[in-house]
Amino acid sequence: MHALHHPLFIKFMAYFNGNQDYFECHEVLEDYWNEVAPKDKTHPLVGYLLLAVSLYHWRRGNLPGAKKSMRNGIGKLGNGLVGHPEFRDGIDAGELLRSAGDALARMDSGSPFSPFEIRITDPALAGKVRTAAAGLQGENSPSLIHKHMQRRRTDMSGARKKGRDSRH
Repeated sequence: MHALHHPLFIKFMAYFNGNQDYFECHEVLEDYWNEVAPKDKTHPLVGYLLLAVSLYHWRRGNLPGAKKSMRNGIGKLGNGLVGHPEFRDGIDAGELLRSAGDALARMDSGSPFSPFEIRITDPALAGKVRTAAAGLQGENSPSLIHKHMQRRRTDMSGARKKGRDSRH
């Protein structure tokens, strides 16, 4: 299976391009990253993940967190995709890096949140993402924008402990 056709990457793309659920982007991509490259913080999946984290922060008004995540995401994607063509073949990586750089410039100038999409160049991947995105919750829903606040604290602490344990 092609790396970008993995069900978790398809979900990531559906959330990113479909309804801009950047919180879920992080969740599903972290699972995929832990499957293919656990602990490898230079892997391009970390770059994709950081772009979603950045957009989540920007939309919620956390500019320092958004800028830091975007800078790191651009760096990790720019470097990581060179050594991992399987994570760029099927998307327009050059346009993605330009869009991310433009978003960072808008953040630096204090512009309001403005999302971008990851352009898919592989028709089969585009079809899978469209199918996965059908019926997702609307992009401006308050429950989507503030999703991290809806998780129960016990779920979060258990998830954090599980994540910490898997890293050590």
